[in-house]
Amino acid sequence: MQREVGIGLEVLKRRILHGDQEAFKEWMDVHIQSIERFAVQYGASLELAGTVAETVFRNIYERLGDVTEADLKECTLFVTAIGGVDGRQNAETSGGLFSFEEDDELHRRLVGMPKEYRVPFILDRFHNKTSMQIAEITGETEQHVEQSLTKAYSLMDEPNLDKKLDFLNRSYERISTSYNEMNIFRSKVEESPPVEQENETDKKKKPYLFWGMGAGILLVLLSIITYTNSDAYQVKAAEKFMEKAKDSFQEELERNLQLAGLPAPEFLRRDIYAETYGEDTRRKFDWFIAGLKDQLERDGRIDKKNAKSELDSLIHELMIPSEMVANLSEKTLVNNQGKSMDFVNEYATKMSTLMKSYMHILAQNESLIRESGRNDEGGYDLETFYAKKSDYPEAFQRAIDGMEAQGFILMNDMSMLSEYAYVYPNTGTPDLSKVLHENLHPDTSIYLAILMGDLFDIQNRSIGEQTDLLLQLEKGLSQAAGYEELYSLTFNAYISMIYSVTGMGGYHEIRDSTGTIKEEYKEAWTRIAFNGKNSPAGQMMRQVVIEMEDSGWTISAYLDRFQYFFIEGEFKRIMGELKK
Repeated sequence: MQREVGIGLEVLKRRILHGDQEAFKEWMDVHIQSIERFAVQYGASLELAGTVAETVFRNIYERLGDVTEADLKECTLFVTAIGGVDGRQNAETSGGLFSFEEDDELHRRLVGMPKEYRVPFILDRFHNKTSMQIAEITGETEQHVEQSLTKAYSLMDEPNLDKKLDFLNRSYERISTSYNEMNIFRSKVEESPPVEQENETDKKKKPYLFWGMGAGILLVLLSIITYTNSDAYQVKAAEKFMEKAKDSFQEELERNLQLAGLPAPEFLRRDIYAETYGEDTRRKFDWFIAGLKDQLERDGRIDKKNAKSELDSLIHELMIPSEMVANLSEKTLVNNQGKSMDFVNEYATKMSTLMKSYMHILAQNESLIRESGRNDEGGYDLETFYAKKSDYPEAFQRAIDGMEAQGFILMNDMSMLSEYAYVYPNTGTPDLSKVLHENLHPDTSIYLAILMGDLFDIQNRSIGEQTDLLLQLEKGLSQAAGYEELYSLTFNAYISMIYSVTGMGGYHEIRDSTGTIKEEYKEAWTRIAFNGKNSPAGQMMRQVVIEMEDSGWTISAYLDRFQYFFIEGEFKRIMGELKK
């Protein structure tokens, strides 16, 4: 395969020597990304690297028909790139290029290495050049190159260097290109030096000179337009877009999984209930790429503007909750009810998916939780569990740190103490709750109460507090229409609250010693019953109150049917009638 590629390049070079612009474009596409990447590795900022790449190939393009075989040698391209970067590095080249600090640190060390060692190291490690090829580029002997490489590797030496350099190379390859092809194909017209005097002959010649220059520029522009509209260009541009999209998406997915402390997703997992964060978005991305390929095959091109918008949406979908909160702190939504609802719905969706991911990891490490022993209440001794974190496998440690970063802690479910521990939203970090409440519209408070775990022990509160909450949930449920995750979250809390308020949960005794409903429950149920004709809970409780009043507040056949799924069914029936 390499031999075939080599033969193909030789054919392109022969065509370029005869001034073939199409051949030049194909040849340039083979080399330009490597040259721009080399400039970054050598010490250029992303912007400068793009400019250097443009200059290297524009200098050849402007001399088509006069270039030599030496001009087209790859080593010449590297030499020209080095000259373009030397003396032009700026402060931005020292770091901040990558998502991972480890890559940035290694890049800073590389850029800080003396040029004598840096160039051979980059060409050897990242561009697979032999000592002979490096010697041709640097102008040194092969022996000197070998000595420089030995010194370079000793300067860079640290544990797991090979693996770290492999990761760094992947990060280099994922950097988006900065060069602009239009800057390469745009002819460069140098201004003539001013003259103090001109004779009549010069004046007569000047219009023809300007016309000739203008015609030349027009021909170049027409050739560019013709090329960029050609089928070959459109196909290459589409393929390049898809490859860059794959790199960008994969890097963002891996970055977010790392921040959340999660492993890479297993896309063919047998356990369908253990879906990892980002897995659904990855499937959407695969469909997105498949759609672009179909579009390219059908139309010969893709709608780049629409594709870019869809790609941005998918990458945004990967953003983890902690970053959403950080962004919210920078740009408050406290006065925007609509965007606040959008935010909370997205936040709730992601928290739900993260919870599933963490629950799967906890199930895999159940024995470590058991080994912590039991506390005085009969649950697992989570204080001991956290204290022993450094003894756990690194992957599990990262998951525990990720949970805390996203707002989760381990909490015992006191209703199922025998074998299980569950993950609930962190109620022990008031800072998170404070940021959300201060930066979101007040109408979202009820959803934040659910998300932050404020309702976790609501069944233990007074009937008055439960009634207040029920009416808030009903208002929030109506407001959440159209927000799938938010509606589902609120609906479950709402049905559970009706179940609890009517005493069906068994947490409180609703009757006195005579078998009559207690006064506080009479008042609460009557209050709910008069909440309005459009209130589903009000309609249900109105029937309960009527039957109770008829029996002296002792019996209600309707209330006796108040199991969870009956309440859910009644709600849906009433809502259907209200919509008629």
